[in-house]
Amino acid sequence: MAPMFRFSKSSDLSGYALIIPCVSVGNVPQLTVDLLVKTYNLQKIASVWHPAIVSTVGSDPYDVNSSEICTACELYANDELKIACIQLRSTLDCNLAKKFFEDIYSNMKELNVKKIIILSSAFDYDLHNINNERFYFLDSTQVNSPASIPNVKELQMNENGKYLINGAGFSINLYSVISRSLKCLLLGKFISEGDNRPDAEALLEKLLRVLDLQEYSRKIVCPSSWAYVFGGPPPNGIY
Repeated sequence: MAPMFRFSKSSDLSGYALIIPCVSVGNVPQLTVDLLVKTYNLQKIASVWHPAIVSTVGSDPYDVNSSEICTACELYANDELKIACIQLRSTLDCNLAKKFFEDIYSNMKELNVKKIIILSSAFDYDLHNINNERFYFLDSTQVNSPASIPNVKELQMNENGKYLINGAGFSINLYSVISRSLKCLLLGKFISEGDNRPDAEALLEKLLRVLDLQEYSRKIVCPSSWAYVFGGPPPNGIY
């Protein structure tokens, strides 16, 4: 079987914090990773291949002048800040998703990353009360827990002993696998579908707090691909 991570250069992720976005409502996790990559100048170091990932290909989403292509899943890193992220731009085959979780878990152990942060988003109608906290988390270590961060609340199990967050995709399943022996945090935001760019900026702010990167706070830079967040211009032929 082909290796899951195909590195374009020699890389050592020992001691890094790794961010993984789940396919969730509004694509807020992916938008948040977009902001992280562009604002903090993370560089692509590997493409990620797995039979569970539905293939897709496109132009470089971060540089309109680049001749490189992007694929469905890629790994970015910043060596100075010791952070890395997987950008997942496609969905998973439900029949192979469990194998994907297990393979991610195995690879993260092999790469010796310090901590994994899973990003997700969920439908805000689950709040039932607009005064409730807008962000949620699960932390396998309870060390540097985001519980002290304003407007962030720990998820609670339901009466069946399960975590239920509608719209959050595979986040709970991935968290359950990775947190077996690795330090893992699930962080997300309750949102409504629409223009979710402000939600991504808000989730990035919480993520930076979790990563303890406030001192490196910068003006947020949006990627060039966001110019077409609602699609491209209408074709001239329709007029």
